[in-house]
Amino acid sequence: MIQLTHVLNDPQGLHARPIATIASKLASCHSDVEIRLGERTASARDLIGMLGLGARGGEELHITVTGEDEEQTADILRTVLP
Repeated sequence: MIQLTHVLNDPQGLHARPIATIASKLASCHSDVEIRLGERTASARDLIGMLGLGARGGEELHITVTGEDEEQTADILRTVLP
C-alpha cells in the first residue's frame, strides 16, 4: 500500500478534464486507487465519484494505492494530478 497526499494546484480544483485524464492514464494499471477529501472517498476510476468529491484548488487529497503495480500507478498519479 502506498499513501500519497496532494494539494490541488489548479484553482478550478478537480474538474472534468483532469478527472478524465486521471481515469484514462490509470486504465492500464491494475492497482486500486482511492481518493479521499475529508470524509468523502471515491475510486480514481469513478468519474462521477471523483466529481462528487467537490475538490477545490488548494485542498489536500489523501490517496491510497493498493495492488500489484502500485509503484507504477503512484508514479502515474504524481504526474497527472493537477
